Order: sequence, then structure tokens, then C-alpha cells
Amino acid sequence: MFIIDFDDTLFNTHDFKKVRMNALVASGVSQLDYQETYLEASKKNDVFTYSNERHAELLSLRGYDQDRTLAALQETTGEILRDFLFPDTVEFIQKFKETGMPLVLLSLGEESFQELKVKGSGIDHYFDRMFMVQESKEYVIQELIDVGEREEEMWFINDKVGESLLIKNAFPAMNIVLKKSASIHEEEYKKSNLPYFHTLTEIYTYVREKNT
Repeated sequence: MFIIDFDDTLFNTHDFKKVRMNALVASGVSQLDYQETYLEASKKNDVFTYSNERHAELLSLRGYDQDRTLAALQETTGEILRDFLFPDTVEFIQKFKETGMPLVLLSLGEESFQELKVKGSGIDHYFDRMFMVQESKEYVIQELIDVGEREEEMWFINDKVGESLLIKNAFPAMNIVLKKSASIHEEEYKKSNLPYFHTLTEIYTYVREKNT
């Protein structure tokens, strides 16, 4: 089974956030207000809560027109979403699909917003199952194991170092490979002692070699 993350693994969230900030700045929002309200909208009591609507609502509390900021955010979550897939994302997923092993998308974030991005990017139909979780990925992995999946046959492909180390600690037999994110310093990847690569194509080659 291949368990694959979405943000900054298959989807260039780093650049996506820049485009969203620019859209709001063009509508009159300051960069500082964008950054502060983005962080506030993202998480509440350790639960991921970000959505277009929540961000626009928080901006309205700072005096910005809620309808205008919401429209600016919504413009970045239409057909343009496909443009944020990494160049080798579709080929990467197709190759794993051809192995016949189950393909699971495991994404951390507010459920409706994550679903909007995944379906908007056009890759949802490749996956056998999709999970959008707001707190932790560990319980989903445990659930997959509990229903009969063999842990040693599982691969987890992700970009976040700290999160991956927690999962490795919880599931020592899990095969974990990291995709370098532009938002995370490379030194963090080196210190993790987990294999990491800059492209999905490199990850596919690594996994294929390990499975032969």
C-alpha cells in the first residue's frame, strides 16, 4: 500500500500560498494582515481549520470587505488548481497505480478545503481511498493496519519531517520517503536520517529499486 500526502508532496502548496497572498494584496489586504490572519485561520486548539470562508471572515474583523476578500481567495481555488501540481505528479501517481497496490491519499487540513484542492487539481480519481484529517494522521494509519493491512508492506510518502518522524516512531516497520518542500530547510531532512528527494520521479525510482 502506498499512502501519499497531498500538500507540498503532490501539490505545490508553497507557490499556491504565494498566489493567494498576491490575490489578496491586489484586493487591498496588506501582506502583514494576510500572514497574521492566515496563521490564525489555519489552526485552532490543535485542529486544522483553514478555509476560504474562515480566512475572509478573519480579514473582515480587521476592516476588510468580506465578500471582496472571499472572491479573491475563491479565484485561486478554481481551474487554476491544476497548475499547482508538480510537473511529474500525474505520471508518478499513474506509475504507482500500475503496480496494483492500493493507493491512499492522506491529507492533513480542514476537510472541505482539502477536498476542494484535491478534486480541483484533478487527481482524486487515481486513489482507492482518501482521508482528510484535521488533527493527526496516525489514527488513520492504525486503522488501515487494524483492518488487515500488513504494516511492512506500507509506504508513506510525505514532505513534513517532524510529522514523518512521529509516524516512524509509532510504526517502525513503515517505509517512509520524504519529498523536499521549498518551505522546509534541507538541513532538517538531513538530520532526520530518512531518505528524501527533490522530485517525485526520484522517489518512484527509489521505491521501485527497493521493491525489486
